[in-house]
Parts: sequence; C-alpha cells; structure tokens
Amino acid sequence: MDQESIDIYLNALESGSERRKDINLIIVGKKGVGKTSLVRRMFGEELKGVKKTNGIDIHRRRCQINLSDMEWKKVTDTTLVREKSINNRIMQVMIKTLNHEKEKTKRNNPKNKAETSISGTTETDENEETTEISLLKHERELSSIIKSDIDLQDDDNYAMLTVWDFAGDIEYYNTHQTFLNPDAIYLVVASLHDIDDTDSYGTFNFWMDTIHCYGNVADKNEGLLQSDGTDHLLDPPVIAIGTHKDKFQDENQCRELLASYTDTIFKDSKLHLRSTHLLSNTNDKEQAFRKLRNEIFTTASNSQNWNREYPVKFLQLEKAINSELKQIIPFDRVKELGANISIPITDNKELRLFLRFQHEVGNLIYYEDIPSYIILDPQWLVNAFKCIVTAKQFQLKLPHLQWEELKQTGKMDKKLLDAILQKQSDDMPIHKEHILEVIEKFDIIIYPSLLTDCGNVQKETCFYVPCLIQTSKIEDIDKLFNVPDSCKSTCLCFIFRFLPPHLISNLFVSCLRAYPLAAVRGQKGIFKDSCVFNISKSGCAKFVLAKSNHMIELQVWQWSKANLKRNQDVLQFVEMEINRIVNTRYKLKTVSFEKKWKCETTSYSFDKGFHEFDEMHDGEFYFCEEHATIHRYEDHWSGEKTKEPEELNNEQRNFTRLSMVVLDILRTVLYDQLDLDKNLGQLLFPCDQYDITSLYQEHRKLNKHIPSKRRWGGGRTVDDIPPNEACIGDDIERIRLIRNEMQHSTVFALDATRYQSLIAIIEKMLSRFDQRNNLTEDPYVNRLQDIRKMELKTRNHEDIMGLIKKGLKRKFDEFVDTLDI
Repeated sequence: MDQESIDIYLNALESGSERRKDINLIIVGKKGVGKTSLVRRMFGEELKGVKKTNGIDIHRRRCQINLSDMEWKKVTDTTLVREKSINNRIMQVMIKTLNHEKEKTKRNNPKNKAETSISGTTETDENEETTEISLLKHERELSSIIKSDIDLQDDDNYAMLTVWDFAGDIEYYNTHQTFLNPDAIYLVVASLHDIDDTDSYGTFNFWMDTIHCYGNVADKNEGLLQSDGTDHLLDPPVIAIGTHKDKFQDENQCRELLASYTDTIFKDSKLHLRSTHLLSNTNDKEQAFRKLRNEIFTTASNSQNWNREYPVKFLQLEKAINSELKQIIPFDRVKELGANISIPITDNKELRLFLRFQHEVGNLIYYEDIPSYIILDPQWLVNAFKCIVTAKQFQLKLPHLQWEELKQTGKMDKKLLDAILQKQSDDMPIHKEHILEVIEKFDIIIYPSLLTDCGNVQKETCFYVPCLIQTSKIEDIDKLFNVPDSCKSTCLCFIFRFLPPHLISNLFVSCLRAYPLAAVRGQKGIFKDSCVFNISKSGCAKFVLAKSNHMIELQVWQWSKANLKRNQDVLQFVEMEINRIVNTRYKLKTVSFEKKWKCETTSYSFDKGFHEFDEMHDGEFYFCEEHATIHRYEDHWSGEKTKEPEELNNEQRNFTRLSMVVLDILRTVLYDQLDLDKNLGQLLFPCDQYDITSLYQEHRKLNKHIPSKRRWGGGRTVDDIPPNEACIGDDIERIRLIRNEMQHSTVFALDATRYQSLIAIIEKMLSRFDQRNNLTEDPYVNRLQDIRKMELKTRNHEDIMGLIKKGLKRKFDEFVDTLDI
C-alpha cells in the first residue's frame, strides 16, 4: 500500500471528526400497557407472537433512520455489524479528508497541485523517522478496513436510534434507574382502559417524577420563566402515549382519559411533556405510527447534542473495545487498548470523555464514581440484577439454602448471593464486588448496622433489598414495638411540594450508616415505607422514619428520661441528609419542604391538621384536628422555635475558624497532592467524597512520601514533629495531627496562644505546598488569610460544634451554610 494512502488514513484519525446523530429512546410504563407491542408497530413488525417483557428485563433494539424518507431500518446488534459500521465511518472521513486536502491544494497552488501530497506529510522529517513497524501496522489497519464489507453509505444522511423497552413490574423499578439517560427521549405509556385503576395513575406519576429526578440532573432552565412569563420546558423530553384506544368508540373520550393522567402530574414534571398520542397497537394503521416516529425524530433533532462532532480517533478505540468480545472489561484494559491504536489515547481525561460519550449513546455503561470496570453489554448487568431482585427463581436449584428471611424481610446473605452467582456465566462471580458497588450506588441494596446484646454497633455482612420488602407497617409500626403513647414525641413532618420517588430509600440508607437498625422479637425494623433505628445503646431510645403521600415523618420513642439534645441531634442529622440527598443526588432546584408537626398519637398516614413550629409554646393547649380534642403541647425538640443569634466569644471564633481551615484547605491539600502522586491508571473520586482520614490512608498506601522518621503514624500533637522535618510526608502527618486535635476536643474552644501557634504551623506548611506545586492561582496561603478575616456569627453554636464533633466529614460549604456570614 502506498505511503500517500497511509498518510490520508493517519490524517483522518488525527484531525478528522464526524457528525453524530444518535437517538436514545426509553420506553417505560406499567406492566401490560402494550410497550413491547408499541415497539413492534414502530418497527413495522407484526404483533403475532409478541411476548411481554419479563420482570427486570430490558429489550434493546437498534435501527437506522434514513433522513431522506424517514424510514426505520432495523440493525442487527452484533460484533461484526458494529465493526462494519465503524469501518464505514472511518472510510467516510478519509474520503472527506482527501477531498478537503485536494481542494485546499488546488486553492493554494493551482499550477502544481498534482505535485503536492496530502498535507505534505511525505516530505517531513517526522515521516522520515517513522519506523517500518509503524508503517506495517498502519498498512494492516487500513487494508483490513478496505477489505471489509463496507457499503460507503453517506452517514450524514442517517441517524442511529437505540430503543430501550423496560419491563413494567413495579418491584423492579429501582433497578431501571441505573439505565436512565439525561440525553434520552422518553415514551411514558399508559393504558386508557385501566383508567379506574389507582395504580395506573401512581405508575404514570412515578415515571414522570423519576425522569424529572434522574433524567437530567441539572437543567439550566429549571425554575426559570421565559420572557412571556411561561415556564421553560425541561429536558429530557417526554411523549405520553395512551394505548388501547380500540376499547373506546369516542376519540374525544380517549383524549379526556389521557388528560386525566397528565393533569395529575407534579407541575415541574409536566414541563418535560412535549406531546401526547392516542394509539391502538392492534387496530391503528401505519400512518399513526409514522406520525409518532416523525415526532420522535423532530424532538431529537432539536436537542443540544444533535449533530455534534465526534473525534474520529475515538472510532479506533471503539473498534478495539468491540473486538474484545467481552461483556465487561477493566478500565486498565481500556487504557491498554487506547495506548496501542494508531493515534494513541493515553490521557485519562480524554479516555473518560470517550467513555462518557459511549455511555450517553447507549454503547456501554460507565459510572465515573465507579470507574474500575466498564460494562459493554447492558443485559449482563440486568442478569446480575436478576441474581438479587429475582433471587427467588433460584430456590428450586438451591433448596438447601435459607430463603424464608429473604421472602419476609428482603434480607440476603452473601453466601446465598455467592451460590446464585455460581449458577451464572463464568465472569459473574469474578465481578461480584463491582456488581455490588453499582447496586449500592443506586441504593438497590442496603448494608445496615445493628446493635448487639452488649451494646456495641456492628456492620452486618448481609444486605437488604428494599424492592423485595413487601411488608408495610406504617399503620401499626408503633404497636409492633409496643410503644406507649407517653413515650412518643410530637411527630415531625417534612412536607414536600414534590417528593422524589426514591428519596425515602436514600434516607433509610443514610440513617442505616449512622444508626443501628432496631429489632423486636427477632423482627428487624425495616419495612417498605418505614424504618426504626436505635439511638441509645440500651435500646431505650429509638426513632422511626415513615413515608406517607407527600411527606416524610420523624418521631422519637423514649422509654427512659427524655433527652432533648439527643432528639435535636437526630432531627439535625435527618434534615441535613434530606438536603444532601436532594442537592447532590437529584440536584433539583424545585425540591423543597416545610417542617411542621402533628400530635404524639397521630396515625402516620394522616396528612392533615399540621401545626407550625412557631405557633405553640411548651405547655400550651391546642385543638387536634385528627382526634377532635384538646392536647397539651410539649416541646420534644428543643430548638423548633426561632432563636436570636448568639455571638461567639473569641475562643469559639478561633476554634470555628481553625475547623474551617481543616475542612476546606487541609483536606484539599491532601487531595491535590494525591492527584499529583497517584499511580498510572488510578482514578480519584471528586474531592468532596473524601475526608482527611481517607485521604491520609490513601497516601499511606501509596507510600511515596515517607516522613523523616521513616514510618507513618504516631505522635500525640503536631508539636511532636520537629520544625526542621519539612518533607511532604512530614506535612501529611502534621495535617493528620491537627485534624485529630480538633476532632478530639471536648471544649470546642481555642485560646489565643494555641490558635496562633497552630496558624503559624499551618501557614508555613501551606507555603511549602504552594512552592512545591507551583500554585500561582488561588494559593493555599491566600485561602487561609480569607478564613482568618471572616466575621463570624452563628444562630446556634452547638449545631456547628455538632458537625465538627461528628468527624469533620461534612463539606466546607455545608458547614458554611450553618453560619450567618
């Protein structure tokens, strides 16, 4: 093969790009509404032999859309077909590159254009140094493309559509969130014939709310108005489909029935709706489905990501991964493949960009916060989920194992999971830990802590699967634990305008990581809609969380003397976790709640007759709407009423400022240094997912900067490290010891002498890090000075100290939110 052809090939890979027109279409709805039949009709297929999508399954199909006639052409999703498509795309870019270079040469040197090679690469020193091995490698690659069965169709005239048909079984909805895509178009399907079924409304609302929460985590227009005063439409777009139109003679009635679904949607969720369609999968002609297909294309072509540029060198890596013939591969293998293509991709950021794009278009599954493995076949992950959420199907194959507790409480022992995985494909048991990481990320499983008989808290080796917990105890959970009315606090209610569907599960998970799960007569206190936790080691103080309609309820049960400070700690933790989940997991600006209360003996399902916190004083009488009688109010929370801000004294200010230095600057220093030192291929989570303890442990494992004393740890205070020991390892140890001193303080105050001493040590240490890392923009020392100059006020000094005492693990901005600065 001639050198000019190889140069064209390399030039196309290096600088070429293609315009991608990808559409992800996700179809959701209640079981039996006709989703799979709808897909068949959209693909122009007969309904004969159609089968329902079972349980947790997801059917994925692909087709090309011809932009000239809008016809859908089915594409077989195999390794050979994908490779043929990639080869065709590379050849298309090569042809465009050749034509572009010829035009460029003609413009620049019309008389001698025949003498000029493509981009002049054959005459450069760089090409003279190209090794014979590299030339042979490129020649083989190009030859394989030319010899492959390519049709050189113009991809600019086609769009690629991927359809995801989700099963409708409600108990598996939690698993579907792992596949939701902010760049997708959603068809939410409802049966007009089920209009009298309350579950149908609930399922329709559930999917609209879930799309609002998980689909697009940070729409820039959320909560904003257009110039005409109307609300901006939100992404991702949703098309509502009403099926079984053939059951009715009057189409106007069908419109009213579908409107009855859409009218019940939360206002902000409704802003995702683009259009509605009434369909009969059995009776409607092709024209009705063509209209829907055109609507899908029009919606996609108006999206921000339509027709975006895609580097052609990514195609080589896409081809290399496709050739692996694996269902899951490690990130390190992707790095190897990237390093060995013609135009190597070795930068981690560029690799992550490639993987993000591939995830967005539905080619693979990649989570940046669990980066160790990339799942190439979504059905493999579905099959892994089946091992957990449909575990009962394996009972006949494994009759000797314990199944009863799984059925009753959703509790699964790891031995049971191991046995089930052994029945799957060979690579499933090998990747058990990654599977568990993925499903724990989405709170599909929960690892609780339990209180032992001797009062210690220990982590359970088993886990709970919330979607398998079918027992509801919201009406009588207090009776199950035999709680006298006199032991109950007033019932705090977090009342939401919009309550994200999975928030209560997320909140259970947060609480189970901080508080032991309560139990009574062998029954664990975790249920479908409520959960009970131990506060005290004796078990004489517990709290219950329950979800009912649009509210989350919190009540403390105390058989011993009331402890107002402990109540307030629980309230502070729960409220802080709700805000954290809303702001970090959902990132929705419109999710907010009000705090109100009901009487001690309330029914948890009663959602009327709330009282404001500031309308009642301890000992006053009030009329209870729920019980139609008079109660006496008792303040169980010691802090419900607004209090005037209190000034911090100088020693408290010193402690607060130094705590902020630890939370903000010293943690960032350890993170930045770790980012510089990390091993090749090691990926870090975002900084806010680490605390100083975890970062210190990472540095110890890396062992790159050993302290001057040649060992890690030891020392009681930072003063134990001599000033002349000033290497990076010494400063890492200084950060640990300063953090320890702050965390273990019992007085939450620093006298002026100790404060100035620590500030001097920190300032010298930060100056060294600034110099080592050549930090010219926003140096650490400047950040230190900014905190020292802050004027601090606090509405509740104990709240701030509570955050500090809990381990200095909260993000700096969460801490600052409690201050009035």
